Amino acid sequence: MSKVVIFGAGKIADELFHYLTYDSPHEVVAFTVDAAFLTTKELWGKPVVPFEEVTRLYPPGEHEMFVAVGYQDLNRFRAKKCEEAKAKGYRLISYISSKASNFGKVEVGENTLVLENAVIQPCSRVGSNVFIWSGNHVGHHATLGDHIYLSGQCIIGGGAVVESFCYFGVNATIGHEVHVGEESFLGAGTLITKNVAPKSVYIEPETPKFRLDSASFLRLTKMK
Repeated sequence: MSKVVIFGAGKIADELFHYLTYDSPHEVVAFTVDAAFLTTKELWGKPVVPFEEVTRLYPPGEHEMFVAVGYQDLNRFRAKKCEEAKAKGYRLISYISSKASNFGKVEVGENTLVLENAVIQPCSRVGSNVFIWSGNHVGHHATLGDHIYLSGQCIIGGGAVVESFCYFGVNATIGHEVHVGEESFLGAGTLITKNVAPKSVYIEPETPKFRLDSASFLRLTKMK
């Protein structure tokens, strides 16, 4: 069992705390954030300490770290904090849910998160600082670079390549052998079947609101 300090005190840090506590050999001993953003001294019964003082309170070598923040600036903020944590001497752990499917025993890089019901097929590659949320599919021989965020239920086709600093919204799909250039943003529900140039943005329009309210709709359709 290793003792882990979580960088972050928001929703993603909340999630990681529970996954590490109930589905890993690690023990979360504290949270840390930059002093300017320190708004509470305790979270989930653990102390929250300034990042500027973390090495004194929880020395590297005796403690490890996970940077649990979101996709701000296309994951660059998370990447920056990973580098700062390593510069302080911390080893960055990764977490793969016991309920994820990784039959090929694909190795993942540091500070990578793989949640329940995610599928990582054999012969694929997963880089560092990659967040793979619940229900995602990484196809065989696919490659995920570093600093990527896959929201829930995304599909990465076999042989596809996703370069670094990309974001995928819920239910985004890229087809077989598709190449997604770095710093690309694929919104929820997007379907990509051709190569994507770096820094591309794909957004699907929302479903339009129906003209009837729910009560009128149910009467009209007899779905009582």
